[in-house]
Amino acid sequence: MKKTLLYLLLFTFWLFANDLKPLKEIKIDAAVLDMVVAKNAIYVATDASTVVVLDKNLSIKKEIKVRKVKDFMGTLNDADIYSVDVMGDKILFLAQAEDGYAELFIHENNQTKKVLDKSLMLYAKAAKFVDQQRAILVLMSDEVVLYDLQAGKILKKAKAGEYFYSAMAIDKSRRFVVVGDEGGEVIVVDPQTLQRVKLFKDVNKDKILSLAIAAPLIGAGSRADKKLALYSLQGGKPKTYTNPDFFIYVVGISPDKKYVVYGDNEKYILKVADSNSLDVRHKLIGHKNIINVVRFIDSKTLLTGSETGEILLWRLP
Repeated sequence: MKKTLLYLLLFTFWLFANDLKPLKEIKIDAAVLDMVVAKNAIYVATDASTVVVLDKNLSIKKEIKVRKVKDFMGTLNDADIYSVDVMGDKILFLAQAEDGYAELFIHENNQTKKVLDKSLMLYAKAAKFVDQQRAILVLMSDEVVLYDLQAGKILKKAKAGEYFYSAMAIDKSRRFVVVGDEGGEVIVVDPQTLQRVKLFKDVNKDKILSLAIAAPLIGAGSRADKKLALYSLQGGKPKTYTNPDFFIYVVGISPDKKYVVYGDNEKYILKVADSNSLDVRHKLIGHKNIINVVRFIDSKTLLTGSETGEILLWRLP
């Protein structure tokens, strides 16, 4: 009888051991659209004309604000900060402007400078540093742009995919930029030359909702076909998982390439899967709304941000 009870207790522990709760959390008054971890700080792009800077304890250190934008009725509304990036002491962020255009800013030494004006009429949706002098922008038209931040001019423009842009990610080494589009294509671009390095197609077959890269691995989640695909720049057959009931709305990859994290359910539970087998090892339980961003601090520690401003810190066993 005692042995049976012990087995039952061990089985119960095993059954629920992979359900993890967050270590810490904070709620900001805006949707989380992008996030970067750098220099012992967390930089959060929001839909409230604001980049929020947090410390590692999730306390707010600074808020960087840009102007509101006018809609077609002349009403002022908060601007979406589409993306954020950090290099050295510079914070780069791309903000919504009027008529669907975008403006690019650099914040340094407590000052914010506009380095790309809406007068260039770029329908840009994401921007990341290539180096201290240049940035790569991805346009709604699935074009990529190499931009000189000091001279304020376009150096080069190239076509990445054949559809409309939907998601973007850059490798930590900045050797690869990954672009996903409405047609399900995943395109890898060299940010120095804008040349296409790799094209993955006919695996994800609908709009790419989220991308992650930890070279050589690339994770992509798509909409109507509800598919998670894990590609390798080194070739080979992609690993895939299809959920019959819900789309794959967010993806992250650990720096050591051991885990892929994804959201595929309306309960906002994130799954942590082995990147080789795609077997689920852990479940992250705590969000109350759809998660837009997964970012790893290190191979065991990650941050997640939601549509309603929840930012949660997790630690894997």
